[in-house]
Amino acid sequence: MKSIRIHIILLLLLLSVTGFSQQFPLTTQYLFNPYALTPAMAGVTGYSEVFLNYRSDWTGIDGHPQTARFNASGNIYKHKMWLGGEMYLDNTDILSRFKASLSYTYKLKVQNDQFIHFAVWGSFYQNVINYTNAIGVDPNDPLFKDITSLVASKFNAGFGLNYSWRKMNVGFSIPTLFASRQEVIDGQGVNFNMRQEFLFHLSNIFTLNKNWDMQTYGVFRKTTTEPLNYELSVMFIFVQRFWTGILYRKGGAVGVNIGGNLVRGLAFNYSYEVPIGGINAHSGGSHEFTLGWRFGAKNNKFFENNKTYFSKERKVRKTNTNNNYPPIYDFQYRKNKR
Repeated sequence: MKSIRIHIILLLLLLSVTGFSQQFPLTTQYLFNPYALTPAMAGVTGYSEVFLNYRSDWTGIDGHPQTARFNASGNIYKHKMWLGGEMYLDNTDILSRFKASLSYTYKLKVQNDQFIHFAVWGSFYQNVINYTNAIGVDPNDPLFKDITSLVASKFNAGFGLNYSWRKMNVGFSIPTLFASRQEVIDGQGVNFNMRQEFLFHLSNIFTLNKNWDMQTYGVFRKTTTEPLNYELSVMFIFVQRFWTGILYRKGGAVGVNIGGNLVRGLAFNYSYEVPIGGINAHSGGSHEFTLGWRFGAKNNKFFENNKTYFSKERKVRKTNTNNNYPPIYDFQYRKNKR
């Protein structure tokens, strides 16, 4: 048992020195899939969407993190109410982490193309230590008889707000409302802490000319026990269909990504991150692949909002405006005409 504890300590030490201060797996797919950042972004584009994602971190290290992820969001009532969900499985050496969540987002129209999104969600987390392949463990040791893994499970909740105006978004979320301590091995002092986390994001898409747009993104994360972390990125978009960009993550990583809308509604993105500075330089790069499908897409412009939805909103406003005022007659004109 002592060897397992040493193995876990070394693993956690590796996670910390390589800049992995976040308590959840990293991803860059939010650059083109806003729901992956926070459920408060559900419905921002006006489309229902589903995404599959795979990420491999620190490829130069044995037992490096590998994450498979699925998320989706869809409209359930007049583009005002949205349901979403996410699942991921993350494996790092003998440590495995699983998450499943379900979210509800209400999209409130404030004025013109301005909306406020309110989101709540619940999540189930499970951490597993599988020590059958751990270093220094004798499979014939009676201490490990009929025991292959150590499991801890927890439920948590989250809350988020997002303000959107055209192609600008500003938001604040609390992905984990409740801090908790998970006991994995009774009496052995090995545990996992789930810290309360705060997230702030700001993004906008600027039009450069007829064919080119530029998206800027800033994401800031803070937990109750860790310093502020942030990610800054710039992405250039060609004819709203193809894109490429660069990202910097505090802690020592620079990434590039390239992607596009392959056919109407089907999008693909590849990201590569290079660790920089200190021990990070020897951990190897990170690869991330994302495949997404957008329901109801009528063209190949992936960064264009759902025009069908927004045009309907404008028609409703125009109709209501005409009905709010009674007809006005020029009685003076009629009197002079007689």
